[in-house]
Amino acid sequence: MNTLKVRKNFLLDSETIDKATVVLKHKHKNLTEAINLYFQAIAKDPSIVDTIENTAAKRTGGFIGMLDGKIGSGDFKDMKKVHHENIS
Repeated sequence: MNTLKVRKNFLLDSETIDKATVVLKHKHKNLTEAINLYFQAIAKDPSIVDTIENTAAKRTGGFIGMLDGKIGSGDFKDMKKVHHENIS
């Protein structure tokens, strides 16, 4: 993973920046304007951060990506109990 070092503790993934730049060029003049709008949106609606985090973590392509958000984090015993309740 190539990183771009902006300052001492401010590192960005260069591949992600390249992909985002293509999209941002269609919507905004530059990256600074996009970041400024992002911070304004966060200040007005903090729940946007959760939405963005979920979208960023979502895998794309392949079979496993289709399961994102479909499988919970329950343990096996709970799943087995629910299954037996459903078939009864």
